[in-house]
This record gives sequence, C-alpha cells and structure tokens, in this order.
Amino acid sequence: MTMPGRGRHARRDRGLPPSRWIPISLVAALVAALAITAVVYMYASPVERSAAPPAPTVPGNQTAPASCVPTSDLVPPCGAWWGMHVPPDRERGLVADVTAMETRIGRKLDITISYHDMSETDAGRFFRDDESDLGEERVLFLGWESTIWAGNVDIPWHAIARGELDRVIDAQAARVKEHGKPVLIGFDGEKDREESGQTPAEYIAAYKRIVDRFRQAGADNALWVWGVTGYYPFRDRWKPYYPGDDYVDWISYDPYNFATCRGAKWQSFEETVQPTYRWFQENGFAHKPLMLAEYGTESDPAEPSARADWYRDIPAAMKRMPNLKAIIQWNNTDADDCDFSLTGPGVVEAFAEAGKDPYFQQPLP
Repeated sequence: MTMPGRGRHARRDRGLPPSRWIPISLVAALVAALAITAVVYMYASPVERSAAPPAPTVPGNQTAPASCVPTSDLVPPCGAWWGMHVPPDRERGLVADVTAMETRIGRKLDITISYHDMSETDAGRFFRDDESDLGEERVLFLGWESTIWAGNVDIPWHAIARGELDRVIDAQAARVKEHGKPVLIGFDGEKDREESGQTPAEYIAAYKRIVDRFRQAGADNALWVWGVTGYYPFRDRWKPYYPGDDYVDWISYDPYNFATCRGAKWQSFEETVQPTYRWFQENGFAHKPLMLAEYGTESDPAEPSARADWYRDIPAAMKRMPNLKAIIQWNNTDADDCDFSLTGPGVVEAFAEAGKDPYFQQPLP
C-alpha cells in the first residue's frame, strides 16, 4: 500500500482562499427508480422511495436483516450507500453540480460531503451556500477541520479542549439542531498523519469537547464519524486516537490505488480496501459501521481498460465486506497531481453500472 499524499484537499476553489479547496463528496444509495429521457430524468416519488427493497443475502451475515430501512444512525442494513465527491463550482452551486453528475450516472446520490474550517466566516459556517437545499433529499456529511483557511492558521487541539473555541462550536451546534435532520460530522479525519507534535490525548480531548457541547445544546441529530487514513502501515497509530464508543457512530478511512502516480503495484478495489477493513473487524471495531469517506484509482497507461474494470469489480468485492456501509468516490486530482477522476475509456459507464447493483439500491432515511 502506498503512502497517502500530503494535503489532498489543498486545491483552489472560487471564493475561498487558494490555500484550501473545499471538496463536495457524494455517497450512496437510492431507492428511486430513474427514467432517463433525452434531456431530463425523473426520480421516483417520496412514497416509492420509502418502500424498502427485498433484503439481499449478504456474505458474512448469518441471516438477512428483517428490514432494509436505515437505522437511526443512518446505517443501511441490506447493503451500502453509493456516492461520489463532485468538484464544486461555487458560482453554480452545490445542487446544480450534484444533479448534473446524477444525470450522467443515471441515478440519484444520497449523501454529500463538504469541508469546513473552524472560522466564523462562510468557510466554516454549517450549512454554507445551498448545503441545506442539498440535504432536503440527501444526507449531509460535514468535515470539520481545526484550521482557519484564511492565513493557514492551525488551531491546536489543546485550545479546543480548553474551551477557546466554544463560541464557534456552540453556534454550529445550534445550526445543526435547527436543521433537524440527521447530519454526519467528522472532526479532523486522517489525524494519524499528525506530524506537528500534537498527541492522541489532545485530539481525544478536543473531539470529546466538541461532541459534548453539541449534546449539551440538544443537537442530538449530529452523528459522529471518526476517520483515519486507512494507510495500513499506520495501523498501530489508530487505537490511541479512538475517543471511545460513546463518541463514535461511524468509522471512516480513505483508501486509494495510487499505482503509477507513486510507482506502486496496481491493486484491485478489494486489494486496496480489504486490509484495513479486516484490521477493523479483528481489532475490536466490528460493531461500528465503516465508510470509505474517500476512495479512487489512478489509471494504468499500459492497460486503458484497467480503471473501468476497477470500478466494475466493486459490487462483488463489497458483498465480501458486509460491514462497509458507505463508499464515496473522490472524483478529482489531489495536491500531488494523482488523478482519481472518472476519466478514460468507459470509466463513467463502469462506475454507473456498478452503482446500479441492487446492493447499492437502499431506501433513503
């Protein structure tokens, strides 16, 4: 497995400081049947979407779930959410970008992810731009970073733990409570890459401070996603950062097939994802749902069809990892110019085909 790149989110975005890029990712599942015409497609009605499909047989489960309705923690019992990060064009808005991509792949996405700093500006404010509109029919996943992007100011975890950011935290909690619908929130994902001298204990104290302030504010609709890189050689770093079961609803990691970008061996989707999946199952975390908050593959110049085949193989591999409940493709180029976009011969078509597998056709909450 290849070492993850530095600063994958450090990309330019219109209207924000050039030192940071705010990605919008989209995950997963859909119950609605789509009818595609030459210029427009139509989603099923809310009533149709709420009807759960028959429970598929999931490898690794002794029996099929009694119901496919998502749990209160937004876990789909019978399969997994299917999603993708769509590079934002802030002049058009999130909804326009997302629906344009949905048209291309012939299905509706259920979850979006957007990144926020801890400032009191639009860069930090929960529900920026048209995030709330996007959340009307999709679950929102909000990534929250302990930085202020304007000026590249890092906020120490110990400062958060001491209460120096309580005003910012409380304002965000009030907005989430007012939103009403369940919202996924992740604080400083990939903290296992920390190189500034901060400690796991400081991270846990900051994480718990945030969660506790939300709970005290009555923002019980916030669901907490604890994330790591998933870079397997870092596995001994993960447990020290874990804040405890009472503070974690989902666990996420971000696997990539870097391949030619880093001079690494080509890996299939399953080879890219499974080692970390297996580690979590065997090391005391099998009771928590897992999510790929980011994933993707580079291309193979020697084999033009390799990238399409990589995506086409996802449904079969996912059914062998039944606790992996959401996957978000990262449709972009990272700060090291590794290209994970859905480009190349037949790639969009292969991704669309995989996303129409019944395993990824789950009812919305």
